[in-house]
Amino acid sequence: MGRRYYCEYCEKTFIDELEARKKHLQSANHMKLRNMHYEQCRDPAILLKEELLKIPCRKYFQNGICLFEGSCKYTHYSAEQLCELRQKVEQMEQKRQKTDSEKMNIPSVDSWLEKYEETVDKINNVVHLLWSYPENLSSRLDLPPSLIKFKPEHFHDDDFEEWGK
Repeated sequence: MGRRYYCEYCEKTFIDELEARKKHLQSANHMKLRNMHYEQCRDPAILLKEELLKIPCRKYFQNGICLFEGSCKYTHYSAEQLCELRQKVEQMEQKRQKTDSEKMNIPSVDSWLEKYEETVDKINNVVHLLWSYPENLSSRLDLPPSLIKFKPEHFHDDDFEEWGK
C-alpha cells in the first residue's frame, strides 16, 4: 500500500500521487473549506469594513443556511454580531493607541542615565572625573611617553615645531 495524503481542511485521506493531490487541492469543496478556515484568522478591522458594505443574505437569515457560505456576496453576520465585532475593533484600536503612547513616553537608556547623573551631580555639587591616572604607574620609570602622567610644566612650552618636516 502506498503513502496516503491527509487534508486537514477536508479531513480526508487519499493516495499521495501528484495528480490526485492536484485534483483535490483544486476542488471546490477543498477551496471552500480552506477559505472558511482562513476567514477565522482575518483581521477584525478589515472584516468589519467589508461586512458593513454588504447587505444581509436573505437565504441565510430565512433558512439558517446558505449554499455559498464563505464566498457569498452578502453578509451572514447579524446586527448584534456586527456590533460585537465593532466593539472588538474599537478595543483593539484603544489598546494599540495606549501602547503607542506608552512607547513614546519611555526615554532611552542613555538619556535617562544623563538625566540621572545631572541630578546626582547637582545634589552632591561634585565634579566627577571620567578617568584618573592609575597610581601604580607613577612609580614606574620604564613607561613610554604616551603613558607618563602630565605635569603642569609640560604645557608651558609654546614652541611648537611645524608638522610634516
